[in-house]
Amino acid sequence: MKHNCRRGFSLIEMLIALTISVGVGAAMVSLLSSSTRFEERNESQRSARLVARSAVNVLVNDLRMIDPAWGIDSATTTSLRVKSPYAIGMVCDTTAKLTIVLLPVDSVSFATSGYSGIAWRSTGGTYTAVAGGTLATQASFATSACYIAGDSIKPISAPASAPNQKTINATISGTSRTGIKRGTVILLYRRVNFYFANSALAGLTSRTALWRNYLDSGAGASELVAPFDSSAAFNFYISGSSAATGTPPGTLSTLRGFRLFLPGQSENTPRQRIAPETANLTTAVYFLNAAS
Repeated sequence: MKHNCRRGFSLIEMLIALTISVGVGAAMVSLLSSSTRFEERNESQRSARLVARSAVNVLVNDLRMIDPAWGIDSATTTSLRVKSPYAIGMVCDTTAKLTIVLLPVDSVSFATSGYSGIAWRSTGGTYTAVAGGTLATQASFATSACYIAGDSIKPISAPASAPNQKTINATISGTSRTGIKRGTVILLYRRVNFYFANSALAGLTSRTALWRNYLDSGAGASELVAPFDSSAAFNFYISGSSAATGTPPGTLSTLRGFRLFLPGQSENTPRQRIAPETANLTTAVYFLNAAS
């Protein structure tokens, strides 16, 4: 009598199948782990680049309008103290105080706290910086000498479609008006200190950050972006040379711009790496107001 039985797996076959399964599983785990590490590193590199680019956006806006003849108070590789212009206008009255019609300015920049002084332009084209005074804005100059018949300097009303494109009416009291006449071009400036120092953010206190302090705002310093490698630095372009130097000139008015070395870093260290990812960004800021 025949028995119809199905043959099972032998022990050797089961061991071979188990070995293959373990090998495939290990390969899959290794592939997944490598993919995860690769993505972590890419994300860390993107984070480092964002830190460097954010710093450039801030620094360029405040540094490029500096006039080296009067706008640089001090400079080292880790700190810049400058007078940064943020608005421009024309004087229309000097009777009791300076009355100024300002050209349209960036509303965010103008609304930032802090005012340090003015710089006025002579007929020869040079600017003279005058510190201090109290800045105030007003809706109109209805009774102002700005409206002398035949010799008026009038604010421009903004169209409804572009409300930020209006001129701003301003007065400055308590400052010297010597040499300033109707029609004189005026810059408003802020004294700003940019510097690299340890971050105050949780988890980054041993890392380098870029700070900004509007010195006359009363608000104190604010941390702009972090972290950077500790080698972050300001270098200097000096009149007569095309190469940047790490040492500021003895006469700061000979500066023609800054070279910014911004080695942005990721906040965290990717797995199997011994340090955070770093994205070195180097750029130059040349002064628009520098003499040729």
